[in-house]
Amino acid sequence: MRTKRPLRVGYINAIRYWGAPVPKTDLASNRVHVSVPRAQDRNHIAGVTFHVFSGKEEYCKYEYERFWMASPAMAWAQMATYCDTEALATIASAFASREERRKKARKDDFAAYLDASPRFAGKRKCEEALPYIVEDTDSPPETPLFGILLDSGLGRPYANYRVRLRHGTRLIDMAYPDCKVGFEYQGAYHASPEQMRKDAARFNELQHNGWTIIMVTADDLRTEESRRAFIEMVRDIVNRQRYLHYWLAANGSQ
Repeated sequence: MRTKRPLRVGYINAIRYWGAPVPKTDLASNRVHVSVPRAQDRNHIAGVTFHVFSGKEEYCKYEYERFWMASPAMAWAQMATYCDTEALATIASAFASREERRKKARKDDFAAYLDASPRFAGKRKCEEALPYIVEDTDSPPETPLFGILLDSGLGRPYANYRVRLRHGTRLIDMAYPDCKVGFEYQGAYHASPEQMRKDAARFNELQHNGWTIIMVTADDLRTEESRRAFIEMVRDIVNRQRYLHYWLAANGSQ
């Protein structure tokens, strides 16, 4: 692949390059997707798809004269016309992972990119996705979980909430600390016998200290119907636990 000017690689190629999961999209995965600021800058190169993108140009990886790689924030913004708001939030949350090796950006970087960027197709959708970006998560499915809890009317949950116990600190994926209700996403990682034993010991310790732990699986988030059933159950549990905690507090009990 030879060009007179370096290609500005972005979209799903940049998403994959920076280590985030690529969402379901109509963009062909077997092509290189590049951006140009004007339609007249497009070219015909085998295996390359040119897109006109009018947002701020921001590149973080340069390889001499061959290509420039869009920054995580720019690649995220480019995907706005090719995926929904939840997928946008999931991409950004993956870039803002808790694990230092995978962390490529912070939540503020996405807001700063939008503030500094001129109008572009999908900018409003990016702005709508900002409140649903979860910083320092461990897995992409935690972002949809955060989103449906945020929209449930129960308040903003705390992501990766640390609970201080007698023998150390325990981490909960999502939590409403005011009523001690926590949420743990059970992905494939938790299916090994060793991990299941560790999880069971951790959950028992949390429950012994007054926490109610709700297990969440992919099936709970798979369809609109399953999400409605899940959030109905969550509302019942959270409201019941809040009533109990407020009643105990009002009557001088812990």
